[in-house]
Amino acid sequence: MPDELILTNIQHFSLGDGPGIRTTVFLKGCSLHCPWCHNPETISPDITPQYGRRCTVENIVEEILEDAAFYRESGGGVTLSGGEPLLQAAACARIGEACRSAGIPVLLDTAGNVGREAFETVLPWVDACYFDLKAGSQEGYDAVGGQLERVLANMSAAAAAGVPVTARIPVIPGFNDSPEEAERMARLLLEARIRRVDLLPFHRLGSGKYKTLGWRYAYADTLPPEPAKIRQLLEVYRRAGMEAGKGG
Repeated sequence: MPDELILTNIQHFSLGDGPGIRTTVFLKGCSLHCPWCHNPETISPDITPQYGRRCTVENIVEEILEDAAFYRESGGGVTLSGGEPLLQAAACARIGEACRSAGIPVLLDTAGNVGREAFETVLPWVDACYFDLKAGSQEGYDAVGGQLERVLANMSAAAAAGVPVTARIPVIPGFNDSPEEAERMARLLLEARIRRVDLLPFHRLGSGKYKTLGWRYAYADTLPPEPAKIRQLLEVYRRAGMEAGKGG
């Protein structure tokens, strides 16, 4: 099994990537190309002068274990994020297995746009999942280079395995922010037996990274959604019988 991963960062004392104090491992490479992405440096799997480095599984686990006391006191743990961590599934599974042995909870933050084999490699070592859902139709997923059916199948597999799943939906103006689209996504989530959804309002905080990379940012002139829009969409999910909130 792989001894190395390619990552962009290991963030200690993270408070926005799951419950409690966490260490978040941001892996490099993504199977989608969302034009609003606020971590564009993680999309390519390649190492550049600005972004990316190789790190052994053993060294990552050592860093994780350094903060074990904080996880215990706060109810935190480790988050595997990206990019798309499941593109490096075998190495993620090794991290998850080591964390399980040490009693450290693991949260997988994924877009789910990977084959079932990759997902099932990591699933036995995961205590909870965040699943990004971008749209409620394949047409929407065509815009980001993904397969909706694959995402929903992996969500269903996690739910069937008894792993708590939260669907995290980026609210992107002009793309997926209509009540009708929210209704479509709510139906799909309920069919996959997902009951919890967090809405993530679009923001432009990653725009400086596009300049560093020399890329055009397609959403440079797009304003974040108004609070009233978020309240409207939350109500759609709640009327559908889901537990819905606003994420960070």
